[in-house]
Amino acid sequence: MAVLAMALLTVSGGVMAEEAEGTEVEVEDLEELQSEKNVTFMFVQTAQSGTLVPVEGQENLFTLTLMGVAPQTIAFSDRPERIVAQAEMQQFLDGMCFEAENPPNAALEILDADEEEDVAVVELFDPVYDNESQTLQYNVSILEMPDHSYAVFNERADQALPETFGPATLFIDDCSDGWWRCCTLDGTFCGKIKVGRCYNWAHARCEWCSYDHGHGCTDSYGSQCEYDCGN
Repeated sequence: MAVLAMALLTVSGGVMAEEAEGTEVEVEDLEELQSEKNVTFMFVQTAQSGTLVPVEGQENLFTLTLMGVAPQTIAFSDRPERIVAQAEMQQFLDGMCFEAENPPNAALEILDADEEEDVAVVELFDPVYDNESQTLQYNVSILEMPDHSYAVFNERADQALPETFGPATLFIDDCSDGWWRCCTLDGTFCGKIKVGRCYNWAHARCEWCSYDHGHGCTDSYGSQCEYDCGN
């Protein structure tokens, strides 16, 4: 992909990014762009080879092992900002919210496989990265109804992939939505609403894209439920 050919910058203990035009973007600027322009990111992890092995006794659960994985995750934004950044691998995995009830979606593309088994859209669970061997492992389930943010992967998605494969790329969607708990002023729980989360570069983790959820709570549960329950 041409976007990955842009220059990438990293700094010790943090993140630096660069726009397509070559202008450096500080972490604080990334936060401002996310809040003001609703910038979202795609995360990319590349591997020299991998395996996809069914978990015994589990339906539609596989162990995905990627080998030859660099210790950084690349991120890039969609139009119009076109920002590219890098995050340290373990820091990214720790902050990405790989939650069992709402895991991130990803597209696994195998570069040299047959067209009938070269792309799968999956949910990602339980990431483990070994820096010494540069091996990254996930549990994954293949989505019967692909739901990747880049529609081209949904159109190309296959129902099965080879158990052993060569060079591959994992394209991970931005943070999955979360549940915001709505309460009355005295703390009585009213219910939950689903709201967006974004990767916060300053804190290196998924956080609410916005904290103004009072309108969503009142729309769903009435004006008395505009308060949060300490989410």
